[in-house]
Amino acid sequence: MNDFLLAPATLSLHHLTALDASPTELAAIAGRLGCDHVCLFTHVPEAIARLFPCVGEADVPELSAALEQAGVTLCNLEVFPLDADPDWAGFERALAVGQALGATRATVHIHDLDDHAGAAALARFCDLAAGFGIVAGLEFNGFSAVRTLPQAAAIVQAANRPGASLVCDMLHLVRNGGGPADITAARDRIGYLQICDGPRERARDEAWHEAIRERGLPGTGDFPLAAALAALRPGTIVDVEVPQHAARKAGIPPFERARRAVEAARTLIANHMPHEAAR
Repeated sequence: MNDFLLAPATLSLHHLTALDASPTELAAIAGRLGCDHVCLFTHVPEAIARLFPCVGEADVPELSAALEQAGVTLCNLEVFPLDADPDWAGFERALAVGQALGATRATVHIHDLDDHAGAAALARFCDLAAGFGIVAGLEFNGFSAVRTLPQAAAIVQAANRPGASLVCDMLHLVRNGGGPADITAARDRIGYLQICDGPRERARDEAWHEAIRERGLPGTGDFPLAAALAALRPGTIVDVEVPQHAARKAGIPPFERARRAVEAARTLIANHMPHEAAR
């Protein structure tokens, strides 16, 4: 057995790491790399629909078979934006697809709402998702109304729904002034940590490109990944989210790009994440 299959963490492979792979291909890649889960898109707002492969009802039979054959599960669904006029009907269809595929989590963003209204919308989404056996995770980021981990934690607490959790993306943590101390304070609420790397500072006009197209392999930049992993609650899922547009343009195939990202993450996890997370 390859050593990487013995990694002491539950790993998920995010579709952003290899967007040119179809969902079924991503499942196969995750299985070959010994990942436990994948993260896929079942709901994408119309304004950005061209950017992300979205799984629909018609895809369920083939994708279910691919997940089973690969020995991985669908952990997390993206992405559910809560704003002044949420797409509740679309959310319901996307959650139903996720349920059919065995998903357990869904990522929520909050836009154009104050924290009180955001908590109310999150509570409603949690109630909707619960009917499908899915729990919500609120992600903070600089493109939304919720930009920091403490703000997101306060909103989740105010929503007061069982299982509601936090999504901590290392990119957004660093870019919005946070650090490992914020993870320590919220560790009991963090459902999964999305891992990548990058320079400590980056120009604001590069933010979207970095988030969606070009992140660093874990361990190759300045993010405080070792301290962040050490601060996690044992058993927290680590989601490998490392888009590599330059490598893709250079002709490096999806499997190789995913392998680099997963193995880099595993090296850090083995050295820094609490060992109680071992499988």
